Amino acid sequence: MKKVIDWEIKFNMFIDTHKNKPFSWGSWDCCKFSNALIKEITEEDLIPKSLKWKDEKTAMIAIKKYGGDLLNSIKKACMTKKVNQINPAFMSKGDLVVYKEESQLVGVCDGMYILTPTDDCIGVKTNVDVLGVWRIDG
Repeated sequence: MKKVIDWEIKFNMFIDTHKNKPFSWGSWDCCKFSNALIKEITEEDLIPKSLKWKDEKTAMIAIKKYGGDLLNSIKKACMTKKVNQINPAFMSKGDLVVYKEESQLVGVCDGMYILTPTDDCIGVKTNVDVLGVWRIDG
């Protein structure tokens, strides 16, 4: 996967457009948000079209079938698209990030923080346990 030439502008516009969109399983959860943002800056989906879910239960089933857990599912999807895992110390804007709070979650780095949907907006995550980071090539 390669970023489009004007990816940073598209990234910023995407965040501005969707900043108040609330979390919704199957349409705007952490995986769907991250995939939509990655697609905006690359024009390619990261999530295979065969993976579908509508609620938390079916999301967990899809993740388990695809990779066992979210971290391994993201690893598998990234390997399929030839997206390289990098050292979390070098995380930068546009990188895909799997992190852990109560459970494994995914978001996209904005250059300083991890962005992910919350109940009422795109939230900012700090001080979380980063499990893996993948760099979309520029």
